Amino acid sequence: MDYKKLISNGKSVREFKNKAIEEKYFSEIENYIKNSKKLLPEIDVELEIFNNEDVYEKLDKISGYNGYMIKAPSYAVILSDVKDNYIENSGYVGERLILKARDLGIDSCWITFKDSDVIKEKLGILSDKEVTAIIALGYEDNKNTKNKGGSDRLGVEEIVYMNEWGQNVTVTELEERGLFDAFSYARMAPSTLNRQPWRFIIDGAKVILVVKKDDFTSSYERSIEVGIAMLYFGLIIDTTMFDLKWSMDSINKDYNVPNDYEIVGHCNI
Repeated sequence: MDYKKLISNGKSVREFKNKAIEEKYFSEIENYIKNSKKLLPEIDVELEIFNNEDVYEKLDKISGYNGYMIKAPSYAVILSDVKDNYIENSGYVGERLILKARDLGIDSCWITFKDSDVIKEKLGILSDKEVTAIIALGYEDNKNTKNKGGSDRLGVEEIVYMNEWGQNVTVTELEERGLFDAFSYARMAPSTLNRQPWRFIIDGAKVILVVKKDDFTSSYERSIEVGIAMLYFGLIIDTTMFDLKWSMDSINKDYNVPNDYEIVGHCNI
């Protein structure tokens, strides 16, 4: 898979054609997720695909932004054990699924929801795991959908600091370390209202991920966005340099991070 191309071509689709997805593609997606790298492999996740038309009716008014449910031919539902950072892990897994679907020519959209138990009841899911993600799948019907990776995004120099908060890094420094591409694609990670809430601090051989705390998103949405940012950065490192592993453990250093941001993870480079 050409992850750079797939990330660059990212878009969230809200209007889908009334066209079914072939079953063989679901098998490909399920096998890919089963065998792909997870953010936290110790957390068990399950994937269920629903491609019946009545899912929309069952979830309407209880899912979607402000209760506006997206009508799509199919839906992927991720269920997870409840452990530390399980939502971040589901964001990582869910966006992997979206990239694989995009590779198969299938469009997608994250669907918001509030109550896992209600979703399980409505869809007849018999599992002790929690619903952590719902993703609409299908083929775009609105050709005016905007690409997520546009030029209105912050530049790499605006989201990456050297040593501590506020000390800007140059493109040359990042290129010398072989990190420019990884940060360039990490900045394309989707976020609510395109807030781009993440910042990175390079501390020697370590990269620190910092995320803004605000009133525009819930803790669930922030955690999903953290998982996606970690995926995008990690995919580029994985495919161009080495197998990268993120850690969600606390770090005994504050890097002068302002109060409206928080350190959420780190990795060694």
